[in-house]
Amino acid sequence: MPTCVECGAPVTNLYTEYSKGNIRLTPCEKCKKFADKYVEHDFVIIFIDMLLHKPQVYRHLLFNRLEYRDHGIDPNVFKLGILLVLFDVYIKWFRLEKYYTVSNISFIEQPVFLQYLYILFLCVIEFVVFQFGVRLAVSLYIGDKYAIIKYNYITLALIISSFGKILLILMVIWDYNGLEYSWLINIVVLTSNVEALAVFLNVGYFKTLLILIFGLGLKVLAQIFFIQVTNNPLLLTLLSI
Repeated sequence: MPTCVECGAPVTNLYTEYSKGNIRLTPCEKCKKFADKYVEHDFVIIFIDMLLHKPQVYRHLLFNRLEYRDHGIDPNVFKLGILLVLFDVYIKWFRLEKYYTVSNISFIEQPVFLQYLYILFLCVIEFVVFQFGVRLAVSLYIGDKYAIIKYNYITLALIISSFGKILLILMVIWDYNGLEYSWLINIVVLTSNVEALAVFLNVGYFKTLLILIFGLGLKVLAQIFFIQVTNNPLLLTLLSI
């Protein structure tokens, strides 16, 4: 059901279309503001508001923009998730190539194809474990608040709000101090995750942050376990972003 992006109340519709290209936005009966102002905004405005961490834009994307699904992921969001995983692979590989000379690790001497598969497999494991950890934390921490939790929308919220990882590619292209400030991008991604998940779950920021920390903790443990099992412990300092 459509949702007011300002107050989160359900609405019957977002706009009335009188003719092609001629629409009138529907006001929310609860807050008296337009139910979804983003209907008339282009992608640039939406992207800027995502950077500004406005909860309204995530309500628009999660509840009004994407087609409702009981299960599964919207195809466009699924493609974005794949793209983000591939970005992680590239960034990790870039860091490894840039700093391997000071570490003297044998991994870099392996064929390029095997290096890529190794890092790709690691990134996929990190992604899956993080999603699983967040879902598990939600079910344990606030699961009793809902009769049914749409866990696919948790994944949607996390993927959409992780758009900041794309900025790391720009840092590589511009050779911005060799990713020394990549931790700033990670903070942006984390705060965006907090905002999007808080909007979907309708809970406070602190509780949402604890849920994400649990997921990140499992992700780090999975990374350490994978690298130790594959006997490449020195990679931890180079592949961690």
